[in-house]
Amino acid sequence: MKEKLKSLRVHMLLPVISMTLFIVIMLTTFFSRAFINLILTQEQQVNAAGFESISQSLVSLVSTAVIDVRRIMSDDRVAEYAGLEYSSKKELIQARIDCRDYMRSEIAQSDKIYGLLIMRKDGSLFGTLPEGNFFLDDPSENPFPEAMRTQILNASLGETVWIGPVSGAFLYGFENANTPKRIMIAASKSVDVRYGECYGLLLIDESIFEKIFTSIQNGTSNWYLFTPRQTEIYHTGEESCMHPDRLINESNTGKIFDDDDGNPVCTFSMTLTSPPWTMLRKVDMEDYELLVRVIRRVIFIIAGVIQLIALAIYHFWLKKFMFQFNTLLHGIIRMGEGDLQPAEPASFTIGEFETMQKEIDRTTVALSDQMDTIRRMEREKMEQENLIREQKHLQEELSTARQIQTSVLPHIFPPFPERKEIELFASMDPAKDVGGDFYDFYFIDEDHLCLVIADVSGKGIPGALFMMFSKRIIMDYAKIEHSVSEILIKANEVLCDNNTADMFVTVWLGILEISTGKLTTANAGHEYPAIRKADGKFVLHKDKHGFVIGGIPNVRYKEFTLQMEPGDKIFVYTDGVPEATAASGEMFGLERMTDALNTCADGSPDEILRTVKSAVDEFVGDAEPFDDMTMMCLEYKGVMG
Repeated sequence: MKEKLKSLRVHMLLPVISMTLFIVIMLTTFFSRAFINLILTQEQQVNAAGFESISQSLVSLVSTAVIDVRRIMSDDRVAEYAGLEYSSKKELIQARIDCRDYMRSEIAQSDKIYGLLIMRKDGSLFGTLPEGNFFLDDPSENPFPEAMRTQILNASLGETVWIGPVSGAFLYGFENANTPKRIMIAASKSVDVRYGECYGLLLIDESIFEKIFTSIQNGTSNWYLFTPRQTEIYHTGEESCMHPDRLINESNTGKIFDDDDGNPVCTFSMTLTSPPWTMLRKVDMEDYELLVRVIRRVIFIIAGVIQLIALAIYHFWLKKFMFQFNTLLHGIIRMGEGDLQPAEPASFTIGEFETMQKEIDRTTVALSDQMDTIRRMEREKMEQENLIREQKHLQEELSTARQIQTSVLPHIFPPFPERKEIELFASMDPAKDVGGDFYDFYFIDEDHLCLVIADVSGKGIPGALFMMFSKRIIMDYAKIEHSVSEILIKANEVLCDNNTADMFVTVWLGILEISTGKLTTANAGHEYPAIRKADGKFVLHKDKHGFVIGGIPNVRYKEFTLQMEPGDKIFVYTDGVPEATAASGEMFGLERMTDALNTCADGSPDEILRTVKSAVDEFVGDAEPFDDMTMMCLEYKGVMG
């Protein structure tokens, strides 16, 4: 019987361990997939803006350049030189000069065309480039390889064939400081009754694409352009693509895979109609993968600790149970004999279990209520212990969430020590462990500083997640659109499309032009900013509010312009400041806030925020805060002479 009890003890352990491992694996898998899906959704939203902007720029660039080339080729001077034979050297020289001067003057009018070459059907070549002119009447002098010539000559009428990129030294036969590294060639066939068939070769310096792609670079992704034959036209970053077919095939599938260097990436692509290129964006997912692995490791460690604690509790519980069981056995025997006095428990044998079975038959009714009471007490005890562990685990999660939230907000001050034209300070004090408020500031370019302060409708972990998502969306559009109203319009559309939680954000957004002091702002349902001129006091600037973002689509926002002079300050905040409430139920209010600002109006932004915070704390006293309190102050010092 003892051996059977030991076997039963082991068999009870196996389901507990298996179930714990199963739950841990399911939790880590669910979290990983949910987190990756969130990141991919966010990246797809970035793609929507990036692909639209780039495709419009590329189509406009290429279409305009091709139209210009076809117009240039239709001129009589090009047609005459392409088709006529000259009776004298002097006549040939004059025709070349006329053709060269005409083509050079036409190309100079277009910033999209690097050069233009005309190839006759026999392979002879002439045209104009910045570094010199081509007049190769002998087809054997044509520098293009036979395969490239064949590809050009096989082009159908009206078809544009893209070749390259080729190096500038390949065309010139030499290389200097002005020679472009890579040149794209667009070849198209033209027919004219005056000179027969010839082929216009449009040359585009690949560096022109850099201007288009510069505005959407964020340091975490690379962009590529491919022809229909998957020949790479252009790429950002250091390295070109070795296997474009794989990147294109895996694009838009939501999968994360390893690239040629073994780094985890995901890809998104779009096919243009004219020109028929494929535009591809490769996003580096290594940082996200590292974060997922760290969280998985933490979950496994916590699960291991919990399992060890559970096994220890199970061991002591079983030991105590067996002690009680032995005592119960002897008590039942004594009950059958009429002895109700307590006695010391004794070790049990198989014979004692047989005796116990006979006595249980006579005492079943009496023991039924007692065993129900014992089971209820044990169940309540375990439920209480589980509740304590869950509360502790929740506090640990909230602490980790607050650390993550704090790390995504700018927290190094002064933030731009090299920029003497401004002084900036900000703070955020959440009402709970994590909050829904946020502030942000960053340079869009060398002369424009973007300022953002916002208040998410929710609190706790849902508010913090929506806050991080909103902050990233506003930053992405701020680097693409320099109009504050357009930034809010596009951010509102993205948040409305994905707002299943019905949350919204109030936002005050401003872009300061450092060189002039012009501050362009827009207000999406946020608090009025407080402005202080250099020799005055802080007063509220009551601009017209727009609707909150994330509430309803198709909302327009009005821009306001403020002229900042050296020494002027602007103070922005969330409603947690004026709505801070004392134990009596009275609010701090805007009047007390402006009074606190003006007690330290000449101070630095850091001193001003500390003064307001101290005034709020003194007013609220021991009352528990119910809303986040976020503030930001900027002093414009002007352009240093």
